[in-house]
Amino acid sequence: MKVAMVGWEYPPFKTGGLAVHCYELTHALARRGVEVDFYMPRTESNVAPKGDGVKIIPVGYARYGAYVTKNAYGLDFFASVHAFNNACAEELAKRGRGNDYCVVHHHDWMTAFAAMKGKYSLGLPMVSTFHSTEYDRSGMFPNGYIRDIEQKAMVNADRVITVSNYMKGQLKEKFGVDEGKIRVIYNAVRTDEFKQSWDVKHGKEKIVLFLGRLAEQKAPAQFLYAAKRVLEKERHVRFVVAGTGDMMGYLISLSVSLGISPHVTFIGYLPDEQKESVYAKSDVYVMGSVSEPFGITALEAMASGTPVIVSKTSGASEVSPHRLVVDFWDVNGLAERIVALLRYKVLRDTLAHNEYEDAKGMTWDKVADQTIGVYNEIRK
Repeated sequence: MKVAMVGWEYPPFKTGGLAVHCYELTHALARRGVEVDFYMPRTESNVAPKGDGVKIIPVGYARYGAYVTKNAYGLDFFASVHAFNNACAEELAKRGRGNDYCVVHHHDWMTAFAAMKGKYSLGLPMVSTFHSTEYDRSGMFPNGYIRDIEQKAMVNADRVITVSNYMKGQLKEKFGVDEGKIRVIYNAVRTDEFKQSWDVKHGKEKIVLFLGRLAEQKAPAQFLYAAKRVLEKERHVRFVVAGTGDMMGYLISLSVSLGISPHVTFIGYLPDEQKESVYAKSDVYVMGSVSEPFGITALEAMASGTPVIVSKTSGASEVSPHRLVVDFWDVNGLAERIVALLRYKVLRDTLAHNEYEDAKGMTWDKVADQTIGVYNEIRK
């Protein structure tokens, strides 16, 4: 079986969980004997993507990281996406006729047009994986251009893969996708890459961690409001905010106005080589997103033996019966759960152990097997 896969990013070029997913999925597929040609934008860097057995085909050109800047949906970005899709479609048509691809598989809206053109020029079935949609990123005011691309991809896809039942419901409700062609395949984590929290914790202060993009979708302000309530009951607590985004300045000001700034540390972007230690040293991990199709960081925290609190509007809430959940708007409820985990060691250790065991069962080999199952449903 040979697959043409199209993605916007691939390590070391990454802005989030999408790159991790593409890397781990393609390598797990390769371990199953599936040949993967991974088409991605050519970048300005001379650093080569980490293919390691997966054939990387860079085409066109895109300024790496373009869509996570403040000018995320500016004309330059749309032009970059358009140019990449045209170049990718041409390369697919050229290579595909002699490559015996059985399916074209793309990830998210930035690569949809290339996949659709490949589907019809080569007569291939098409799989669309949606890790999020414009409704997740923009809430009540989605960008119409992007939403229309997502809609077209879902209509033209023979199968649509998404990362949670929460996301499946959104595809049915917001886009009218036929339930019969949606397949839910959860993300995974490599537990061997993470340290265990009970081996490295130290110091008098307990640590509560927020890690993510500093944007409304991720609810960082609610995290700080909950921090204020926690500190009214527990003084020896440090709230660590890891990540960057447009809300950084506002959040720093908010921590000052709430009177909690001595207990809040903003550490900015967290490289992979530091992330595992930060997870492991934390006593509680909070992912209280307004909308989170999955939330791979919750799995990473679970793999570190750190108990998690996740919002009900997140896909990660579906993968473990041992996690604590809260409504994203319920600041008091979030504070109560944080206090409970900080005060009661038995509760904290029990949840940490059980969540770790749940994370061990979420493997990329399982994701690959389920993905191959989707390919086999539609391959000619």
